[in-house]
Amino acid sequence: MPPNEVNEPDSEPSPQPNPEGPTEVVETDSGELVERLSGGTATLLLIWLLIIGAGSALLAAWLVAILVLDQRLGPGALFSDFGFYVALYGATGPTVLWLAGRAQGHTMSWFVWTAVRIGLFMSFLTVVFGSLVTVVLGAGITTGTLILGAAVLVATLGMSVLWGLAVWAADRWIAQARISA
Repeated sequence: MPPNEVNEPDSEPSPQPNPEGPTEVVETDSGELVERLSGGTATLLLIWLLIIGAGSALLAAWLVAILVLDQRLGPGALFSDFGFYVALYGATGPTVLWLAGRAQGHTMSWFVWTAVRIGLFMSFLTVVFGSLVTVVLGAGITTGTLILGAAVLVATLGMSVLWGLAVWAADRWIAQARISA
């Protein structure tokens, strides 16, 4: 069963965020005051999520190539169009996870469980699309295709646990910095 736990805050959040903290209060078009991440915090968070996601995806692709395909990917492959799309694929996971659970007081297990679900969904779509391409091109689905698909699912499972931990750590850091003096 998926964990639906939400941490209760120890104290009520202050009505005005710490001016040195990671958030700021802004007025919307309708005149409502909302708290959002400051520009610097949002930029740092985006860089953190992209590095974690892209780096883990490139590492996973490198490991799958060595272990399953018995080929070593060099810098030429990892910094090519292939590497770009793998990095983009990986960067999507933690970014979507952040959008799903930010600032809601979720536990680490919620972040990891949700990251696993996001990652497995992404890899499932990738494997299905890749399999359809091989069938359309006339190669058919072979044992090698199934092994590669299983390796992609396992690698994504490992990546997604890392995504969950990284996003949870960022969420906790922002929550702690918000209430610190």
